[in-house]
Amino acid sequence: MARITQTNVLATGALNEVRMILLGKTGTGKSAFGNTILGQERFHHEDAADSITIECASDIREFDGKRLFVVDTSGFLDTSLEEKKLHEEIAKSYEMTARPGPHVFLLVFDIMQPYTPEQSASVELLDKIFGSEAVDHTIVVFTHIDDLNRQGKTIEQYLENLRGRLTHPLNKLLDKLHRRYLGVNNYGSQSEKDATVRILLDMVNKMTVENMGQVYTNSPFKALASVIETEMSQGTYQPYKSDGSFALLPQTKAIRIDGYLRRMSSPKTN
Repeated sequence: MARITQTNVLATGALNEVRMILLGKTGTGKSAFGNTILGQERFHHEDAADSITIECASDIREFDGKRLFVVDTSGFLDTSLEEKKLHEEIAKSYEMTARPGPHVFLLVFDIMQPYTPEQSASVELLDKIFGSEAVDHTIVVFTHIDDLNRQGKTIEQYLENLRGRLTHPLNKLLDKLHRRYLGVNNYGSQSEKDATVRILLDMVNKMTVENMGQVYTNSPFKALASVIETEMSQGTYQPYKSDGSFALLPQTKAIRIDGYLRRMSSPKTN
């Protein structure tokens, strides 16, 4: 398999742009789903010839008149990633999509993997990292439905069975997200994958309408957008290092990482 050349690009805020942030544990097919959206191998993933990256990355695709902007994050639900690195990757996803904010968070799970306590806490972590209204802009993505199909089951049948088990943690999670989910096969034909992307875009459009036409934003996103606009107007915005990796603005670290640490350390109040 050819080595994947991973690049980074910036969101433009164009009216036809759809900004998506991929969230999930390594090994769930998260990065492979990013490649499905992009229509080519752009993100490192578990089946790639080279190692899986732990760097936040972004790329684009022109598709059906839209500019698909995808951010592949690392660290979300990954207990193996050290805390400092987690903070940096979260901050990168903020800066990459701050102008003017993401349309959707794509929370990726492998339908064939046992459901874990970390996954059960994913909505709470989403709240802590991105804010309480992020759930209104989130879709659950189940990968490896081809394996499920080979067992004679559909994703709809599988989840309908869970719906009768009200105490099942996955059922509770889906209820919190208004049962927005998508089943994907990252290894289908190109036409099958493009059909999946169209279904996803329809879901994102419907969700955006339900959110009064608004993309997701909050105080940190707005503050970062203002900083970036100022830097760009002055010609001083240099988001990439010489090796192509993303370089956080000092203001991003102050706005996002410090705020994140405060929220993570603050006790919950009733």
